[in-house]
Amino acid sequence: MDLENKFSYHFLEGLTLTEDGILTQGNEQVYIPQKELGVLIVLLESAGHVVLKDMIIESVWKNIIVSDESLTRCIYSLRCIFEKIGYDRCIETIYRKGYRFSGQVFKTKINEDNTSDYSIAIFPFTTSLNTLDPLILNQELVQIISNKKIDGLYTYPMAATNFCNDHISQNSFLSRFKPDYFVTGRINQNNAVNTLYIELIDAKNLFLIASNHLPVDELHNTSQFIIDNILQTVHKPERSVRLAKQDQGYKNHYLSDEMLAGKKELYDFTPESIYRAMTIFDRLQNKSDIQTLKTECYCLLAECHMSLALHGKSELELAAQKALELLDYVSDITTVDGKILAIMGLITGLSGQAKVSHILFEQAKIHSTDIASLYYYRALV
Repeated sequence: MDLENKFSYHFLEGLTLTEDGILTQGNEQVYIPQKELGVLIVLLESAGHVVLKDMIIESVWKNIIVSDESLTRCIYSLRCIFEKIGYDRCIETIYRKGYRFSGQVFKTKINEDNTSDYSIAIFPFTTSLNTLDPLILNQELVQIISNKKIDGLYTYPMAATNFCNDHISQNSFLSRFKPDYFVTGRINQNNAVNTLYIELIDAKNLFLIASNHLPVDELHNTSQFIIDNILQTVHKPERSVRLAKQDQGYKNHYLSDEMLAGKKELYDFTPESIYRAMTIFDRLQNKSDIQTLKTECYCLLAECHMSLALHGKSELELAAQKALELLDYVSDITTVDGKILAIMGLITGLSGQAKVSHILFEQAKIHSTDIASLYYYRALV
C-alpha cells in the first residue's frame, strides 16, 4: 500500500500513529511492522465501516497471492499491540465479511506539495478553577485560528494535542511532529474575572516570542494576538535571528527540557512542587554557562522563595531577603530588566512598601516584554 507523505492518525485515548509505524502514547512508543501497518491503515481509512478481507489483501499485498491466514496473523498482532497499551477491542471481526476498526480516529496530513509554510500546536490549558473546562477554551481557540485560514499556517487539531497535558507528553509531541510554534496557557481568577495567560513559544529553540493576559471570553483577541506575533516573526526573519542569538543556549534541548520541567513545577504552585522547582533551577544554573539562562534561573529562584512565603512555608522577611540577594547578583551582571524589576515590585509590595512597589511595577512595565507575568506579580500584592 502506498502511504502518503507526512500523515498521522490521532485517537481520542491519546494515541498517535505516524507514517513510520510508530504508535505513541505519552512517552511510550511501539513499532508496528510494515505489513501490520498496511492492514491498520486500510482499517483506519474506513474507520467505523466493515472492510472486506479481499479488499485488505489486495491493498496491502497487491499482486502477491496470499491466504487469509496471513491477514489473520496481522490482525492478531495488531490486537496484541493495542491491548498492551490498554486500547482493547478496537478491531472487530465481522463474521464471513471482514474487519472493522471501531474506535474514533482523526487523520492529519501535510503533503510535500502542501502550501503550509509553518505550523502551530496549542497545548491544553491548565487551571485550578472548578467552574471552567479548559479543553473547551482550547477547542474554541483552535477552531478560531484554523477558520481564519491564514496563508501558510497549519494548526494541529485538538485530536493531536488533547493529551499533551504535561511536559513529558509535550516534549514527545514536539520531537515527533516538530511544529514551528506552540502555545501554552493557564487560567487564573483576578478580581472575580477569569483571565487566560498565554505564551507563544518558538518550538525550535524554546524562546518566548510573546505572552499576554486576556479575559477568557475574548478568544478572538487572543487568536489575533497569536497570529499577529507569528506573522511578525515569519515576515521579519531578522527578528528570528536576533531572538536566536539572544538565547543561543536554548538550542541545547537537555537544558531546555529541564527549564520547562522546572517552570511546570513552579506553576503547579503547591509547596512540594515549588521545592522541586527550586532544586531544578539551582541545578540548572550551576551546570550552565549561558548567562541569559542563569539570569532566568536566579529570577525564578527568587519567585520560588516568595511563593513559599505565600504558602506559609517560610517567613516573609527571610524569603524577601533571600530573593533580593539573588536579584542583587543578577542586577550586577545584567542591564535593566523588566523581570527583575517586577519581582522586586512583588517583594516590596508583600513587605508593605506600597509606594516603592508601585514605582518598581511602573518601571517594569516600561522595560518588560512579559506583560502577563508583570500583571500576575502585581495581582499577588
